[in-house]
Amino acid sequence: MSVLRLIPSVVLIGFSAYAYDFRLEVGGNYEYLSPNATYGSWKSGFIRLYHRPVQGFTYFLEGGVFSRKHEGDAALGVLGAYKDWSPWLYTYTSFSTGSNSTYLPKYRLDHEFNFKIGEKRNIIPSIGFTYIKYYDVHKAYITYPGISYYGEGFVITYKHFMNRSDPGSVNSSSDLVSIGIGQEGKSWTYLDISYGKQAYLVTYLANPQEVRQKALYISLSHRHWIKKDLGLFGGLSYFKLKEGYEKYGFQTGIFKDF
Repeated sequence: MSVLRLIPSVVLIGFSAYAYDFRLEVGGNYEYLSPNATYGSWKSGFIRLYHRPVQGFTYFLEGGVFSRKHEGDAALGVLGAYKDWSPWLYTYTSFSTGSNSTYLPKYRLDHEFNFKIGEKRNIIPSIGFTYIKYYDVHKAYITYPGISYYGEGFVITYKHFMNRSDPGSVNSSSDLVSIGIGQEGKSWTYLDISYGKQAYLVTYLANPQEVRQKALYISLSHRHWIKKDLGLFGGLSYFKLKEGYEKYGFQTGIFKDF
């Protein structure tokens, strides 16, 4: 019932150490679903602006538009921020709200604590919380502990998501493994793998029934600088929902630092 949209921490860490105070990103997505006659294809586009007004604090604004063949068009707005509180703690917070639709949240709140430990402060245990309210009766409460390790030219992240969907107090869980290789100012390549279950209560039936489906998500993305302040990004993704559908995704975009 809910899908976590995660912004890699490397975006914050690399951008915060960079010489520019703004980053503008514009991108689009195309997703082909199978069986296509049943689900059609999904298209979306977004624009995102990062701003670092002072060292140790970065906020971003994002606007997105969506088009789904059988579910209509919708729009999403996001306001988020990263904040360094001390040499050993930074946080990520975001608030999202979507237009009235069957697939976007009425509102969503994300908050994550990240603790920097180790001699080089490059080991990052974290704990995050998400609350999602949909336009129907459904709500989702998500807790996710995790840990990241930043090495020389690579980053590895693991997170475990524990989801409760209401009504019905239906519990499920999933796991995310992310591996990134690269260097800020040159290129970053990420492989993300998420697996687990999504579960919720179907409430429009005369006798509400619990739905519990296994899901697998694989994404390969790349960000490449063509100038010191300009670059391109893109990626391929695959999603399989057991007894549901398969989805093949493609993303492309451009970013500019200034």
